Parts: sequence; C-alpha cells; structure tokens
Amino acid sequence: MQAMASEPSPSPPLRILIISEMSPPHAVGGGETRYALLARELVRMGHRVRWLSMRQRACADRELIDGVEHWHTGPRISDPPLRPLVAKLRFMLLVLLHLLRHRYDIVDCQTYAPLPAAWLACRLRRQPLVATIHDTAAAQPSADQWLSSLDARLAGLVETRLYRLSYDRVLTVSQAVREALVTRYGLPAPRVSVVANGIDTEAIAGTPAAADQADLIFVGRLVPHKHPEHVLELLALLNERRRASGRAALRLKIVGAGPLAPTLRAQAMALGLAAQLSFVGELPSQADVWAQLRAARVLVLPSTREGFGLVLAEALAAGAAVATYDIPALHETLGPDLLDCLAPCGDVAALADRVQWLLDDRPQFERVVRVGQQRVRALYGSAMFAQGALAVYGAAMARHRQPSVEGRQAP
Repeated sequence: MQAMASEPSPSPPLRILIISEMSPPHAVGGGETRYALLARELVRMGHRVRWLSMRQRACADRELIDGVEHWHTGPRISDPPLRPLVAKLRFMLLVLLHLLRHRYDIVDCQTYAPLPAAWLACRLRRQPLVATIHDTAAAQPSADQWLSSLDARLAGLVETRLYRLSYDRVLTVSQAVREALVTRYGLPAPRVSVVANGIDTEAIAGTPAAADQADLIFVGRLVPHKHPEHVLELLALLNERRRASGRAALRLKIVGAGPLAPTLRAQAMALGLAAQLSFVGELPSQADVWAQLRAARVLVLPSTREGFGLVLAEALAAGAAVATYDIPALHETLGPDLLDCLAPCGDVAALADRVQWLLDDRPQFERVVRVGQQRVRALYGSAMFAQGALAVYGAAMARHRQPSVEGRQAP
C-alpha cells in the first residue's frame, strides 16, 4: 500500500508546505493526525516543513511544534472542526496569496477548501503540488452521509471538478480510493499514488492506559456516516443476551463530539443504557485517545465511509481487538488475516456477533491482537509512511520539471 518503488525520493533537504484547514493540537481528526506524524518525521529526516492552517481556538499565529513551523491565518475558528462558509472562502484566498508570495520545493494540500486555491497558485508560480485525497463518495458502497441529498449532489459535482485538476501527483491512502479516483473520476492511473497512513506504534504502546476500563469503545466524530447509533443498538443487544445468561453487562465508552451527541444521549436513555455508557467527549490530544484505546478490549467502528480507518490501526497498536463493517478501505486496512473481524455493512446484529466472538473466545481475541499488531508494525510504521510520502513528492517534482506525455494530456 506504499508508494511505488519506481518513484524517485528526493535526497537534498526540501522546503515543504503542508496545507489543511485544521491542525493539531487544536483539532484532532484522522487527516490532521496523519499530517502531524508526517510533518514530524520529515523534520527528523532533515527537511524544513511549514504547515499553513486556519486560526483555531486561542492559538498563536505562529507556533513551532515538533520542529514544524505552524502558520495560522484567516478567521479564528472557535469550535473546530466546525467553520462557516465565509471562513473557508477567506482561507482559500489567503492560501492563494501565501503561495504567490512564498516558494517551496513541494506543496502538499489536503482536500477540500484550500485545494483549488493551492492548485491555481502553484500553476501561476510554477510550483509542484501534491493533492492529498483521503476518500471519495464514489469509493463507498453507501450514500448515507451527513450531507443533505441536495448538498450530496453538489458535493459530487465539486468532487468531480476538483479531483480532475492537473495536479503533479495525487496521493491517497488506500487502493479502494485510488480505484475510485481512476475509474469514477477519470484520473490517469500513473499519476495517483497510494501511501497507507502511518501511526506511531512505539508512542501508542508506551502510553499508559486510562484509569477507567471499558469493554467496548467507539472513537470518532459523532456524524451520520460513522453510525455511532449502531454501537448503542449493539450494546443493548449484547447486554440483553448477557442478562439472559446471568452475565454482567458490558461497558461502553464513546470518545468524540459532533452534531449527533444530543440524539445519542436520548437514544441511550430510551434503551436504558445510562449505567453502562460513558460519553467521554472530545479529548485534547491524540495521546489521550490512545490512553482510552489502551483501556478498552474491543474498538467498534460501524462506519460506512472511510478512506483508510486510521483508528483501527491505532486500536490494534494499543492492544485492543476491532470489529467493523466490511467496506473496501477497512477490508484493505485489516488485511486477509483479520477478515473475521468484519460484518456486512449496516448489519448491527452481525456486528454484535463479531464483538461477542471476540469477547468470549480468548484465544481468538489474542490472535486478532497479535496479528493486528504485526500488521501495523510491518505496514503502517511512521518511518515507512514518511518515506512513501517523500517518494511521491519526488515523483511530483520530477513531473513538474519534465512534464511527460501523460502529464500534458491529463485533464
């Protein structure tokens, strides 16, 4: 799942610009966590990395974190990742102006809002650009997203236009997303590279577990396509089975925030789960998330849209087993030896069966954790991740210097 070996990796120290709307520690999402690890590793390799993002909470306009220069600009976002449209538009303009005023060896920009501005500025200033695309609506088997039906149609049109711009390279995180970009959006296959997300396996393993243990844990944004309501249904089903057999009820933690939080609390009350459920909320750092994962037995991820499923790799590294829906990217992340952790997409009862199997069969639980940890160490380590991204940067820089026939014909 890493970048193709034929792609050149630049050797001299590079001046690298990363662009995203949010950045840790002010906003902790999968994309931001990924970039934070990548930027830190690139600095350790001797490169100079600057990260351009919005002003978030009470952060200073300039910060130095793990050797990475963080530049924050635009309107201040008080409750990230929520940001109004006008803030996105203003940030797009500031990204354009920044790139017109500054030169870099490579620019790595994440979807969505800043990407068209970065593309235009890089074309005008002749700077190489890598577009990082985590997932697409076309890569998923389900259309039940948090967008309204009208917004979903508009988003589909935006994705089509945005993804077909002539980037020097497109970097994505799974073969499932790459296939969608090539077959659904028509991107030239040689221009789309896969670099699996990385995790800091040593830091996760060295994080002390949270004091309060839990049988099950959900980690993620409380939004419709993550389906946290399925975890509550699953908990009610499993605890009903356990009561019938005279066993103690399972305990669940929900880690994360989002618009579904009030609905979930009402659902928990209606299902009689208040005593078995803890709403942890949004945590201030990724280390706090790892501590919660290390204090849980099984991570349950009933998401129907993921580009990679970073939390699955983190949970396995933390020593937890995992149970999730069988969608292409998650199937790919777990690999062939952990397919028995997958349930048909949307089937809560089947997902509950997977969880019960993990909890009741100790040898299988230990096998899942052991095989999972071996997989994440072999495929998703931080050094391999950074080398893969650097190889894509090298390919983008080479294409920018000497456009190929394929590049000139690209849309």
